[in-house]
Amino acid sequence: MRGSTRYPLLAVLSFLLLPTVVRAQAKPIATVETNINATAELYECKRKAGVLTVKVRLKATGKVDEWLYFRETYIMDVGSGKKYEVLKDTDGNAIATTSPSYKDRISVQVAPGGSFNLWWKFPAPPAETKTITFSMPGAEPFEDVPITDAP
Repeated sequence: MRGSTRYPLLAVLSFLLLPTVVRAQAKPIATVETNINATAELYECKRKAGVLTVKVRLKATGKVDEWLYFRETYIMDVGSGKKYEVLKDTDGNAIATTSPSYKDRISVQVAPGGSFNLWWKFPAPPAETKTITFSMPGAEPFEDVPITDAP
């Protein structure tokens, strides 16, 4: 009896975990080189309800031990020449991947061959803006990144 219930349980667990596996393997929209021993892959740029979310995966080519400051992270609407900085909450904390006790930066520590996912929230550019340039510390800018509009 016990053995017959094990396989349906594994099937249910596989189904529930599948979205996590798919999300972890999201294909990059754009890839740039960095000077922090990593390749940066931008894999999401989504506009929803007036907010633009940008997600980047750092793939370490060597040991990464860096602070990334949010004041140096922004998006640019090249058509209008407008720069958008990381959103902050009412306490002044960046709405982004954060480190404990720091509201203005993230500590990124990755072993060679490992990866680290980062995300940021920005005020969304107007609906007529279809692409942006994304800039983060230590990396070349991601240019002409298409914006996906969420329903």
